[in-house]
Amino acid sequence: MTYLTRTPPYDGVLALPRQLDRWMNEAFGDLQLGNAENLRTWFPATDVLETPDQLILRLEVPGLSRDDIKLSIERNTLTVRGEKRQETTTENESFYRSERSYGSFERSFALPAHVDTDKVKASMENGVLTIRLRRREEAKARPIEIEGIEA
Repeated sequence: MTYLTRTPPYDGVLALPRQLDRWMNEAFGDLQLGNAENLRTWFPATDVLETPDQLILRLEVPGLSRDDIKLSIERNTLTVRGEKRQETTTENESFYRSERSYGSFERSFALPAHVDTDKVKASMENGVLTIRLRRREEAKARPIEIEGIEA
């Protein structure tokens, strides 16, 4: 029995760029500049969470120390800057393949108005930078009593 399936008319054309990329990677591998300094840029993957009391950002920064990262806040924008340095090789070592990314990065986050930019805490543990931004007291939810005469 033969089944007929409908194929979008431009499906092959839309897949062409992906196919070309795959062929180029198979033929030449990742484009690299001397001594494994590749053209890829990197920036830390980030999770943003909110609780009733604070906004929490968690950035993945494996291999970086506290001294490699700078935090600043200007006009309700939090900026995280840093640099992941490439490991040096000895004279008789050469890379066979290098997939890790290196270089400087900068990420900026627009902060909501309810964040108290004077009460920011940052910590690092196991390659994760955690930034905690407290909610302003006046912005916290509070119960409101309803006044009136019961009927």
